[in-house]
Amino acid sequence: MRKTLQKKLTGSMLVAVAAALVIVSVCLLFGMARYASTQFETEVSQVLTTDLLSEMNENATGSADSAAAETEKVLTAYAGQLRLGSGRSYSIWDAATGDRLAGDENAVMTDNIVTAMSGTVGNASSLLPTKMDIAVPVTGESALILDIQDDGSGMRAMMARLAVLLLAGLVLSLLAAAGISWVLAKSFSDSAAQTAEELREQNNQALKPNGDWEAMAAALHAPEKKGKKGRDRTALNILLPFLQEGYVLFQADGKVLEINVMAEQLLGVTMKTGEPLFFDTVFHDVPMPTTEQRLIRGKLHQNDHTLDITFAALEPGLFAAIVLSSDRRAQ
Repeated sequence: MRKTLQKKLTGSMLVAVAAALVIVSVCLLFGMARYASTQFETEVSQVLTTDLLSEMNENATGSADSAAAETEKVLTAYAGQLRLGSGRSYSIWDAATGDRLAGDENAVMTDNIVTAMSGTVGNASSLLPTKMDIAVPVTGESALILDIQDDGSGMRAMMARLAVLLLAGLVLSLLAAAGISWVLAKSFSDSAAQTAEELREQNNQALKPNGDWEAMAAALHAPEKKGKKGRDRTALNILLPFLQEGYVLFQADGKVLEINVMAEQLLGVTMKTGEPLFFDTVFHDVPMPTTEQRLIRGKLHQNDHTLDITFAALEPGLFAAIVLSSDRRAQ
């Protein structure tokens, strides 16, 4: 049972861990992409301030090529702050024709460049960008577009480190799930075994009769062969003294042959050795049953008890009475 339970717990935990890792991975992926895009935009905006753009606008004079050369000179002075050359590049475009005038020879027209041609800054980015760019219009004598591009190498490096961390987390989660499932399976199986043992013990206790069990067992293994009247001592005769119900065996002449301890307690009488006990002493003001009355039931108030009594004719001249306390039955 423990192995089956361990497999089920391990499977459940692995599914839960995998689902959690997928959710965390997706959230981290989009979060890191958004962080990289925001960081790129912040760094560029910190360099291309209003004053610097004004200087570029003033120097963008003459032909488009001349204006591009002057803009490139100003931009070169801030290459370090823009991190140009370390995954980033620039390109300068003619806002009127869309021709590339200077900068990265491999640069291509982007949506942000097209946006900047209309006179506004183009800084849109996709949800998971592989490359990012910001296009800024230069409104001098010659209208230009300055485009700063990031190839996404920094973001991919962060993604690689994230993948390593997630892989390590997966391995550790698998080990933890296996360990926890083993501990839980052992705990559950031990608890189930203990509960089963307690139930078996309760059932065994419920099957034991009330009274002195050891005395009954000894009597059954070494019964008396004959009673005073020569009657056989059967197993039933041996067990009767230990019943919770009162039991009285008497003859037609009223002489009591047997009475168990419970009957003596309920009726307030004692059967002493050598002293006969009779019906009218045991049952006060109760008429003797006859052989024709096979079964009689009634109530009797005696010895501060309200008693339920059943008289039964066992054979001609032999009767039995079963005595129960009505107070105990009501409980």
